[in-house]
Amino acid sequence: MIPLSIACTPRQPFLYQNDHDARDLAARDLPFPDTRFFVISDTHLYDTNLGITGPAFQDYLDRDRKLLVLSDEIIGTAVRSIAAKKADFVLVCGDLTKDGEMTCHRAMAKHLKALKQSGKKVFVVPGNHDISNPEGVRFSGDKTSGVPTAGPEDFKKIYKDFGYGQAIAHDDHSLSYVAEPVDGVRLLALDSCRYKENRPGHHPITGGAFSQQTLAWIEQQLITAKQSGKAVMAMQHHGIMEHYPANKDFYEEYIVANHEAVTELLGAYGVSLTFTGHFHAQDITRKKVKERFIFDIETGSMVTAPCPYREISISQGSRVEIRSTAIRSIPSMGNDFAQYADHYVFEGTKKLANAALAKYKVGQEQSDLITHQIAKAYMAHLKGNEVMPANPLDTTGFNPWLKFVSWMQEDLIYGWWSDLPPEDRDLTIDLVTGDVNKA
Repeated sequence: MIPLSIACTPRQPFLYQNDHDARDLAARDLPFPDTRFFVISDTHLYDTNLGITGPAFQDYLDRDRKLLVLSDEIIGTAVRSIAAKKADFVLVCGDLTKDGEMTCHRAMAKHLKALKQSGKKVFVVPGNHDISNPEGVRFSGDKTSGVPTAGPEDFKKIYKDFGYGQAIAHDDHSLSYVAEPVDGVRLLALDSCRYKENRPGHHPITGGAFSQQTLAWIEQQLITAKQSGKAVMAMQHHGIMEHYPANKDFYEEYIVANHEAVTELLGAYGVSLTFTGHFHAQDITRKKVKERFIFDIETGSMVTAPCPYREISISQGSRVEIRSTAIRSIPSMGNDFAQYADHYVFEGTKKLANAALAKYKVGQEQSDLITHQIAKAYMAHLKGNEVMPANPLDTTGFNPWLKFVSWMQEDLIYGWWSDLPPEDRDLTIDLVTGDVNKA
């Protein structure tokens, strides 16, 4: 079944185009109250009681780059750090679990409870891994077996205290909701995932989309917020714009379907801040919509180097300070953790690149000439503030076949090295002018 949002063509917002009142509301800029909050994403918590040894688990790790075995400890370290700091609330941009296992969701909810007990409200949205996922399994030797996974209603129940129970509006066609984390701010917590299409025995759907019904609901909530005099920010799992050149060409499933229409809709109503995740990179991009800028602020995975989270401060109605923190030490590894995490993702990326090149009949000797270059480019994008090297792809020693294969992937490697404006990690944004200053 093709989702309505994929079948349709990009369009103008359904009311904004023809409704004069909606157009007048959309043109009204509303200041933010002073607030401070944190953003985390892609925690991918894994309950190690589901197995961490044997060929089946190793096979999973060989196709992955997340620090699953250490996930609970990394998340716990981040939670303690955030809990000790002053803030009003925390946003969690999806992929809370490895693959939607109920035991993993319950463990994640315990971490979020600790944040709430520190005096911070917490708001979550699902990611593509979290709901009705057929890959939620237990590992035993060389076999896997299915375990209970969360459906949509389970997700709402588990995270009742982290958004769903505090919502002032719910979408009937998704797990999207609206909350008011502080007086004067409406949060559009948007469910961009396609778990309704997941089927047993098949890989879950990675891409994201909004149905026409949900898009209509989003616009109505934007109108309601404007009528109530509330500034609006949004969060969702999938990006709403490209984060590097060739992003859509190579990894389209990491951007929400009809992303240009979604960006236009949010931007038309003055939603200048959108918080996303999914690709595991610390990256910020922006687009101008009707004389305003909208920023897609992607936060990297907490369990993939550099294991970051963001701290956001809004003051003076429109001044936004963004600071990034990387988890560099955990109790079991001390200060060796940061180097270990970097090495883990670097070697994991090389392993995945080797497997992809093998499908193109590239031998190991030739593969070794390029996989480390792919890994360096990918890691540069994960960390943000990429600096294009003088020679992003050195073809020295490539035989004719590898030259051809690398030519097909050249745009991706160059794309990962290309840092679209603005800065990615530490910066200050003026939402009125769109000016950005490096911190």
